[in-house]
Amino acid sequence: MKKSAAPAIHSHLLHIRQLFLNRSLASKFKIIYILTILLCMFCNVTVIRFFYNNEVRKTISALASQTLETISQNADSTIRIISKNSTYLLGSSDIQNYLTRDIYGQNNTRLSRNLRNTLYLTLESMPAAQSIVVIDENGYVESAARYIHPHCILSSPSEADWYEEVRSLQGTPIFLLNGGGYFAPERNNNYLSLIRLINSTEDARPLGYMIINIPLSELFSISNVHGNNYSDICVYSGSSPVLDFNNEKLAEHFTWQTARELSGKNKKELVAGSERYLLLALDNSPLGLQYYSATRFTSYASEYKPFLLICLFTVLISTSLFLLIALCTSRFVTDPLYRLSAAMKKTEEGDFRPAFVTTHQDEIGQLQDAYNEMVDKIQNLLTAKISEQKRLRNAELKILQEQIKPHFLYNSLSGIAYLITSRQNDTACEMVISLSEYYRESLSKGSEVITLSAEINIVKNYLRLQKMRFPDVFEDQYEIAPETLDITIPRLVLQPLAENSLYHGILPTGDYGAIFIRSYVKDDLLIIHVKDDGIGMSGEQLSEILKGSLETNQKSFGLRGTVERLQIFYDSRNIYEIISSPGKGTEIVFSLPFKCIQKQGEKNNETLA
Repeated sequence: MKKSAAPAIHSHLLHIRQLFLNRSLASKFKIIYILTILLCMFCNVTVIRFFYNNEVRKTISALASQTLETISQNADSTIRIISKNSTYLLGSSDIQNYLTRDIYGQNNTRLSRNLRNTLYLTLESMPAAQSIVVIDENGYVESAARYIHPHCILSSPSEADWYEEVRSLQGTPIFLLNGGGYFAPERNNNYLSLIRLINSTEDARPLGYMIINIPLSELFSISNVHGNNYSDICVYSGSSPVLDFNNEKLAEHFTWQTARELSGKNKKELVAGSERYLLLALDNSPLGLQYYSATRFTSYASEYKPFLLICLFTVLISTSLFLLIALCTSRFVTDPLYRLSAAMKKTEEGDFRPAFVTTHQDEIGQLQDAYNEMVDKIQNLLTAKISEQKRLRNAELKILQEQIKPHFLYNSLSGIAYLITSRQNDTACEMVISLSEYYRESLSKGSEVITLSAEINIVKNYLRLQKMRFPDVFEDQYEIAPETLDITIPRLVLQPLAENSLYHGILPTGDYGAIFIRSYVKDDLLIIHVKDDGIGMSGEQLSEILKGSLETNQKSFGLRGTVERLQIFYDSRNIYEIISSPGKGTEIVFSLPFKCIQKQGEKNNETLA
């Protein structure tokens, strides 16, 4: 599952990377700025939080440790003094006599009185103790108390949970809460009970038990005070709690298992309710008591509030400075580059205007100047190239046009001269009239493009002249689609082809021939056919004619001149097709894009003008 997920994740990351790299420079800068600001804020907050928690933890640990040391020393000192006094009290004759008495004897009252006096005297020497209780094996009790005597709820020590433990310790004291369950607990007045076995001074046999009750309020006088905003204290004796936390939720979450873990680590964090506490352990008490403190982190928040405010203020200042840097970068780097890029894109549309995005002479200004210099050079080159092409185009058109005009005029005048010398004056007159009409049509008031209908009239006048010169030699046929009559084409396109068909196709055969001219529209093209049934040409002859020189090859002049004129006019070489074979005649097919003919013609007229 993990192996199959890894390529998908890698592919997704590559896709995200590609999307980022394909974005504009301004978008990249914005994304980088935003991510950097967020990362800086996250790092700053994380570092501040770390140092804040660390400092609070150090402060809490120091104060809590000092508090625990003070409480431990005071409690241990108090308990040690009381334990020592109790040791002296164990060997008191009044206690020994009371516990070895005959319970049915007559001196019991006196022994009880003497014991109470001794207990009260001892109680006066232990200011921290609240009461001293002596219990014999039968459950008889004698006590001395400062205020209220403890109320026994068990009839005999053997019923107590601590009975076996105390007897096994042979006089070593144990510490339990509220007499280990022997006394009824007092409301809001719990106490720590020192319990130890009283042995006979004569034969060391167990005689009874001594319990000295120490109020917790006296023993831990500086801890667990109601309303304390700092530390809460818990004390364990072995696995039994001597003093629980004052906070109920904290006491509920703190168990003996937690205490054991804390004893090994010395420090631990605990969440109780909505509060977070730092727990601290101290288990080096000579009396075997374990002390635990719980301190709320929020207790010291006010003390570190100035520190947090300073840190937050520093973060805001650094973020503001970074935003200022981002704005300056956008103002002086990203925006000029974006505008310069937009200006460069306009060159794709043929707009070679210079870009003005900055007036400074920095790297962007130098890039702008270099771009403007490049644009100027390109514009000059394009202008020069266009002018050169126009000049070349006009020169070629004029040369071809001038070459065609004297060629035809020479042939026509030769025919008229022949008729005059043959004394065919009427025919010569008609030929002169047809020649004048031909030139009136062909000149077309200086226009380089004329309609197809005008071009057909020119051909008809020309062939009429040729019929006068060569009677009963050929005929001309026309199949002109009506929709093609108003389409404009270059002037004198069909006449040179008709002349070429007559002189180089029909006349060499010595037979009667025909010239066919046809036009129609197909696939947005004007199709023109000029066909004769003359001598025709082989493929080698056709290739030689098309590759020959106009100046040296008189046979190729009409055909090649017309083809070159049309190729220059329409800016395309694939506009014609020649079909010819020996003895079957020649057919020339032109495919002209008639949709742009009118526009191209007007453009060339303006150029020639």
